[in-house]
Amino acid sequence: MSHAGSEKSTGFRVARVLVLFIYGFAIVCTVILAMAFFLELFNANQSTPFVRWVFRATERIMQPFRGIFPAIEGESGSVFDPALLFAMFIYWLFALGMHALVDWIDRKIAAARYRDQWDGTHGSTVAPTTQTSVARPDDPGRT
Repeated sequence: MSHAGSEKSTGFRVARVLVLFIYGFAIVCTVILAMAFFLELFNANQSTPFVRWVFRATERIMQPFRGIFPAIEGESGSVFDPALLFAMFIYWLFALGMHALVDWIDRKIAAARYRDQWDGTHGSTVAPTTQTSVARPDDPGRT
C-alpha cells in the first residue's frame, strides 16, 4: 500500500464525514420546514410544546428566507407561507447536491482502495512490455 494513496484516502474519508453531516443537517431542516408549513396551514395549537419547538427551530432555519414572499392568512387562522415552501425547496436542492458529493467521494475512496489493493498485490510483478502474435492460417497478411 502506498503512503500517499493512504493519506489521500484518509482525506476523502474525513471529507465524506463532513459532507454527510452537512447533508444530514439539510435533510433535518427540510423536515422541520415541512412540519412548520403543515402546522401553520392547519392552524395548529401554538400552546403545545411540540408546535412551539417546531416554530422555534423554524425561526432559525428561515432566517435567510424571511420576507421573500408574503404569507397569506386564511379565514380560520390558517397561514399559507410560500417562503416556507421556497426554503424547503432550497434546502432540498442543497441536500441533493450534498448527496451527489457523497457519491463522488465514495467513488474516489473506492478507486483509491482499488489502486492500493492493486499496487499491493501486483506491485512486485513486472508486466510484459511486448506482445507475441500468432499467425493464423486464414490471415493472408501473415506468413
